Amino acid sequence: MHMSQTKDARLQLIRSLLTAQEVRSQEDLQTSLTQAGYAVTQSSVSRDLADLGVQKQRGRYMLPTPPQSQELGLVSLKPAGPNLLVLRTAIGAAQLVAVRLDNLGRSEIVGTVAGDDTIFVATATAADQASLMSALGATA
Repeated sequence: MHMSQTKDARLQLIRSLLTAQEVRSQEDLQTSLTQAGYAVTQSSVSRDLADLGVQKQRGRYMLPTPPQSQELGLVSLKPAGPNLLVLRTAIGAAQLVAVRLDNLGRSEIVGTVAGDDTIFVATATAADQASLMSALGATA
């Protein structure tokens, strides 16, 4: 096992595997993760799938469809530099929307700060910012 095997990195690999190929069993996913250098048990694979919101549909594991910004309660979404997004919500809704964002479990989100109708979302990199904006249905 190497040092970069954080849970976030493992979850990102699982997302990639589920996007790139049909994974029909947890055993298949466990085998792929082991081949990539991750020492995982079936129960940890099961927890990871639950953390990602993965469901089995038509005989294969599927990632959930990312919510669009309107579903989360966002009014607008704008970048403010390479690592910060400014999100606007209805008055009084920012804290609820920030909790929803945090609960998405997106690895791109480093943290959120919510006021009354504004949320600051910090990302580690500009690429993470672009990925998150895309996932939320916004264009750069």
